Amino acid sequence: MKPKPRHLGPEYGSQWQDRGMAAAYHHRPPYPALVFDVLKRVAQPGPVLEIGAGTGDATIELAWRFERVDAVEPSAAMLAVAQRRMGRNIRWIHASFEEAELQPLYGLVVAAESLQWTDWQVSLPKIEELLTPGGVLALLSREEAPPPWQAELAGLLRRYSTNQDYAPYELVEELVQRKLFRALETFSSLREKRLLPLDAYIESFHSRNGFSRQRMTPEDARSFDAALRELLQPHLKEGLVPLTTWAQLTWGRPMP
Repeated sequence: MKPKPRHLGPEYGSQWQDRGMAAAYHHRPPYPALVFDVLKRVAQPGPVLEIGAGTGDATIELAWRFERVDAVEPSAAMLAVAQRRMGRNIRWIHASFEEAELQPLYGLVVAAESLQWTDWQVSLPKIEELLTPGGVLALLSREEAPPPWQAELAGLLRRYSTNQDYAPYELVEELVQRKLFRALETFSSLREKRLLPLDAYIESFHSRNGFSRQRMTPEDARSFDAALRELLQPHLKEGLVPLTTWAQLTWGRPMP
């Protein structure tokens, strides 16, 4: 089988254990509620399993719509934030998905910006075993339209990222190419224009792959923040950062 991209390896996945990543995560835009209504329609009867719950952004939405959610999260820092949120029908599980002891069968398995950090040769067969015959694996991501400052931003990201192996990729395409996943349908939410406070936008980068403050030197973190702040000045609207965001949802079946 074609090897997994190096930039998605465990040496980079371990950054999600950092407290700073968990602290900065709430600066990301929320998932549109509509995608969870779509998941409610495509799910089969039974509990829902979430892989890589993070700080609970998707978990809480799932808990409002399903009777039980088993939320697996390997990062103690992320889980500590998530468990402060409401949701009595959530069973929080502190473990990697590969090692988690679960209670199948599930009518829906959701991975929101997380499956790329698992061992695909273990996680996809395990998901297939956990799903009911008609259940699906749903892959959810938050997307952002390239802003006018994209070219300059890309240069800053290449310069300061601690993941110098990074290369652009599409998770669904990577899985399909390896015959690990069969996509059935996709759904995109409407594009939404939003204005973010400048400090929040800058801090959101420190919840992203390669920009954990614990892994950057203090000098690099300060330099990156200052350079990004300067870059954004001509593009601000009343001091706020204009963005266009949406959510992408693909569901299907893991390959046997």
